Amino acid sequence: MYKQFFWQRWLVGETRESLIEWLESQGVFVAMGVDDNEVSKYSFKELQYMVFEEDFAFFWATIDKKYTGLPVDIRLDEIGSQRTQKLIHFSEPLLTFQNSYEGRIYTDVLPMSISKNPKVLENEEYIHIKPEDVKAVRQFIIKHYELLLKHWRQEITTMELYEILKKEAKQDEALEKLVNEIRENMKIVKEKWKI
Repeated sequence: MYKQFFWQRWLVGETRESLIEWLESQGVFVAMGVDDNEVSKYSFKELQYMVFEEDFAFFWATIDKKYTGLPVDIRLDEIGSQRTQKLIHFSEPLLTFQNSYEGRIYTDVLPMSISKNPKVLENEEYIHIKPEDVKAVRQFIIKHYELLLKHWRQEITTMELYEILKKEAKQDEALEKLVNEIRENMKIVKEKWKI
């Protein structure tokens, strides 16, 4: 369906420039190790092929911040470990995170490694969100390292990952509610007993 959508889209009059812009936004050139200066050497047909060739195409699953507790949305690579060595920069496990507080996640994202010490895989100068929000994405990866790695290796599906995160979000919400109730009760006890 994803390929079909782009096949239809690029056949109905999209320009070479808009195709380049989309491929750049998906990180395809970075993944291939193609320098900005080298992009112009590709013909329109070659650029179209990159959209359909599974070695280059990125199939992303967006995970809404309401399931992660993060200030931004994240996207997970659906192909993950099946990538070939053609994608020299993105052969390691990674996810992308929303690099803006405006618009959709598709327009401005940055990659971050899925590791025990996650790193942004772009120059820090390209980061447009607050440092504490980048830190939150890092902490999310550290906390869910094994789970994200299983998804990357395709040991669990995206839907299974969603379900685990939704369940965890509900547990966190229930725990937070319980903690707040305990605090309220402690406050009442302190006031009553003038502690």
